[in-house]
Amino acid sequence: MQRIKVQRNQPPRKTPSSNNALRVALLSLVALLCACRTVPGTGRSQLNLASESALSEQASAAFAQMPRANDPAGLTRVKAIALRVIAAARAAPKGYGDPSLPPPAAWEIAIIKDDTPNAFAMPGGKIGFNSGMFRLTPTDEDIAVILGHEVAHVVCRHGNERVSQGIAAAVGAVAVDQSMRDQSAEKRKQAMAAYGAAATLGVILPFSRSHESEADQLGIVYMALAGYNPAQSVTFWQRFSKEPGARMPEFLSTHPSDQTRIQKLQQLLPMAQKIYAEQQAKAPTR
Repeated sequence: MQRIKVQRNQPPRKTPSSNNALRVALLSLVALLCACRTVPGTGRSQLNLASESALSEQASAAFAQMPRANDPAGLTRVKAIALRVIAAARAAPKGYGDPSLPPPAAWEIAIIKDDTPNAFAMPGGKIGFNSGMFRLTPTDEDIAVILGHEVAHVVCRHGNERVSQGIAAAVGAVAVDQSMRDQSAEKRKQAMAAYGAAATLGVILPFSRSHESEADQLGIVYMALAGYNPAQSVTFWQRFSKEPGARMPEFLSTHPSDQTRIQKLQQLLPMAQKIYAEQQAKAPTR
């Protein structure tokens, strides 16, 4: 006798909720960003997915397009300080420096025609110092604060990490979208919006603020090794904090608040002052 197959009602297939999908994607993103390379000075693990040579080529092309200010005296001053800071970063004690940095003479340094008080260093050996920064840097020590911080960004490969974060965030977005493929278009849209906000506020911005803190920490070491008094770092940021303009809440910003930055530098100052005193003791009597 032929058997009759009885069709039982199967329970509906479970699909991940938007909260679960979001949680999985964010955990994956954090795991990716907390792996691979160790950051000098802090020992934090970081992810570097991008090619350093490719980043250097892109930086060189962008740097070549920036308008130069006609300021020979300013350029001479910035270049002299930058060369000392770069040499210090290359020769810093193990775990703090990067001997693979281009030698000082290989760096291209320019005064950028821009009234915004800003400066930057790029992979491959490029430094730009905006003309608008001079009004906040009356002393060589002030300039050393800025250049130490910017060179530290290069040593820590923060540019590569930011690119890698973008890649990892995109992978997470794809994971969220795929895990929600059986949901309605509206739910998928809501999940993607929630992921974007959570990734930005919970992962990307905190990492960006940690980059700034790492650059501050290494920067005062480099300026001290280069023979510049690291105490000026606190003075500079106190002056900078009085600059007019709206400040975003710290949790929405790529940078620590001025007060947070000043407090951390004050905590690091005894260590940097000791290095500075040792360098002064080694310096020949003039």
